[in-house]
Amino acid sequence: RGDEPGLRAYLDRYPDGLFAETAADRLTLIEEEKRRAAAAEDNAAWDRAREADTIEAYRDYLSAFSEASFEAEAEARIAELSQEVAQSDARAAAEAVERALGLNGLTARLVEQRLDAQGLEPGEVDGSFDEATRRAIRRYQRERDLDASGYLDEATVVRLLADSVEEIVDQ
Repeated sequence: RGDEPGLRAYLDRYPDGLFAETAADRLTLIEEEKRRAAAAEDNAAWDRAREADTIEAYRDYLSAFSEASFEAEAEARIAELSQEVAQSDARAAAEAVERALGLNGLTARLVEQRLDAQGLEPGEVDGSFDEATRRAIRRYQRERDLDASGYLDEATVVRLLADSVEEIVDQ
């Protein structure tokens, strides 16, 4: 037989046979084709993982290929996505804490004014927290060794109030 098992059986039985060299050459071609097919399968699986772009998809890719061509890339992306999930969870928790403070529009405007007075560039002082306001809050929190979430919490509000009172007293 001219298939792989047949060629291997022939070479096992007749290692120096009349067609041993031909059989070995054909086996080499079969092995090369298998490597190409494996590489193509690996590439296709990697493309599917990239398209899905989920931790699960990258883990599936790694478990399907013991010697995955894109192992380092998959592991790096898993780490990035894991960090994004953690940050998203932390942001959701910070949003919930800020919401629980029950700040109204006037209070939000006062916070923006305080941040602006300190040169932290909160954007337009309009009582609405946008990305510029979040950045200014993070700067304020970092400068005062507070949890730099970019969202108000009790410690940040207390510190803003204390800074405001201190500024009034110093005048």
